[in-house]
Amino acid sequence: MKKFSFLLFTFLLLGSCDIFTPQNSFRLAIPTNDYSYNTSAQHLASFLQRGGFNIEIVPAKNAIEANRLVAEGQADLTFIMNHSIFIPQELGGEAGKLRTICPMFERLFFLFSKNPLPGAQNSAHLLQGKTIGIEVLDGESHSDLDALLESGKIQDVEVVQRDQDPDFVHFWGTYYGPRATELIEGGWREFSLDPSWIDFITLNDPALHPIVLPAIPGIEGSENLHTFTTQTLLVGNSSLGEKAVFLLSAYIYQHKLDLMRDDIMYRSISEDFDVSALLYPLHKGTDRYFRRDQPSFFERYADVLALVFSIAAILYGGIQAVRTGIKKRKKERIDLYFLEFLEIRSKDISRAEKISLLDGLFQRALVQMTSEKLEVTDFHIFSRLLQQELSNLR
Repeated sequence: MKKFSFLLFTFLLLGSCDIFTPQNSFRLAIPTNDYSYNTSAQHLASFLQRGGFNIEIVPAKNAIEANRLVAEGQADLTFIMNHSIFIPQELGGEAGKLRTICPMFERLFFLFSKNPLPGAQNSAHLLQGKTIGIEVLDGESHSDLDALLESGKIQDVEVVQRDQDPDFVHFWGTYYGPRATELIEGGWREFSLDPSWIDFITLNDPALHPIVLPAIPGIEGSENLHTFTTQTLLVGNSSLGEKAVFLLSAYIYQHKLDLMRDDIMYRSISEDFDVSALLYPLHKGTDRYFRRDQPSFFERYADVLALVFSIAAILYGGIQAVRTGIKKRKKERIDLYFLEFLEIRSKDISRAEKISLLDGLFQRALVQMTSEKLEVTDFHIFSRLLQQELSNLR
């Protein structure tokens, strides 16, 4: 019964081990009303399922709650924009459990105005006293927008739900995505940020980068759009197995062309990015994937290890030879005592003389044994044989 229990425990242990059975089912936490995250979640789910992974979408109120679910282990993966530093601040110590799996795509800061705006590039003061509509209140975009307005000293701006007829509409989106196209077709105009404001914003946040989108050909009045961009990260809990994340990262990087068929935004998936600029540290599984072409420890030190093992083998052989020689000498000594015993027993002398000779022989053997010059096992055999003979004589 104990043996069966041990085997069952071993089987279960191996079955749950990341090395032998890496995790391939993941729960992806997504803010319910975030267009970009939901769109990407659908892309990612179908893409990964083609690679043998299973993805379950876990709804969350906003990006803060999605990251909290992952930190608390109630979900495995989620998204976050790389500049959203307020989220780890909101999570506190729980944020230390989050790791970056992969930068997935870039999102651009978009502002659209319901009314025509003067000039090719619009100053921040035009936002003062206006309403800005967004998709999710109290979420990631809302907090980022508040921080942006505060840093630019832009006051009297009310952030409302997008369906409340705002003066401006804001979202983080992709290059000329469906939301931007829909607004343009509905008569909304792009709000091109003043380059000096962009310089101020990106200077204070290295996760943000300036970008200029060229005018859309064929649309009258379309002009170059000055804005900035950030990376959207796929993040997970640090407790996710190293091999599981290695396989997940490998599939994403090696098959990103399949993702690009869903949306060109995934062309930004690249192994060439600044790890030190990530909001969350890189997961050890992804780091292992990036170092896949580097020689392993054994490959790197193969010659040294071969020399060490050769020396160790020679030393072991030498030690064994010395031990064998010592054992042989001990055997030869005890053999001499056995021969002397047989000689004494065969002598034609008195019983008292035999007892005296055997006692002397035992004392000499005992001294040799104490000096570790005889094998213990052989000495015990010799001792029992000699004591039996003395008992017979007495």
